[in-house]
Amino acid sequence: GCSAPKYSVNNLHAGAVELYVKEGATLRYSTIENWSKNMYNLNTKRSVVDKDGTIEWVSGSFGSKVSMLYPMSILRGERARAEFTGVTFAGKGQLLDTGSKVVHAAPYTTSTVNSKSISKSGGQAIYRGLLRVAPNAYGSKSTVTCESLMLDNISRSDTIPVIDIQNDDVDLGHEAKIGRISEEAIFYLMTRGISEEEAKAMIVRGFVEPISKELPLEYAVEMNNLITLELEGTIG
Repeated sequence: GCSAPKYSVNNLHAGAVELYVKEGATLRYSTIENWSKNMYNLNTKRSVVDKDGTIEWVSGSFGSKVSMLYPMSILRGERARAEFTGVTFAGKGQLLDTGSKVVHAAPYTTSTVNSKSISKSGGQAIYRGLLRVAPNAYGSKSTVTCESLMLDNISRSDTIPVIDIQNDDVDLGHEAKIGRISEEAIFYLMTRGISEEEAKAMIVRGFVEPISKELPLEYAVEMNNLITLELEGTIG
C-alpha cells in the first residue's frame, strides 16, 4: 500500500518493482496507491515469468496529480500466464495515465487484462496498453478488456491500446467500452428510497466489484472507503 500526506510543494514518486516468477510458480501482487493530489507518480513495475509460471497483478490507483503506471509482464517461458486487474479513479485536476504491458516471448503463453477507470469533476483517465507477441510465441492467447465510467460531462476518458502481433498463430480479443451512469438506474434506486448520492455510489462500487473481490479483505475495504471519499461532495 502506498500513500502520501499533502504538502505545499509538488512531490515525485519514482518507484520500481521487480518480480521474478520461476518455473511452475504463482505470484499475486496486490497494491492500492492513494497519493496526495500534488504527487507526480512515475512508477515502474515489471515481472518476468518462466515456464508454467503465473503472475497476477491487482492494482488500484487513487490520488496524485499525475500518474503514469503500466505494470509489465514478460512471458519468457512456455505456457507462462499473466493476469492484470486494475481500477483508476481520476478526479478534479488529475491526469491518471495507467494500463498494462504484456510481452509474449514464448509459445503457448496466455494473458488477460481487465482494466476499469472512473473519471469525475473534469478528471482525465487514460488506459495505455501494450500487447506484443514475438515471432516465436506461436499458440499464444490474450484477452484485453477496458471499461470507462464518466460521472459527468466535463470529464475525459481515453483508451490507447498498442497491439503488435508478429506471428499468425495467435488468439487475440480486445474490447473497450466508455459510458455514463444510467439516469434510469439512478431513478430506479431512488424510487426504492435510496438517496441520489448513495445510488451513484452503489453503481460505482458495483462497477469496480470485479477488482475489489480480487483484493485481500483489508485492501478491498480500503478501496471502497477511498471510492466513498472521492465521491463525497461531488454529486450535483
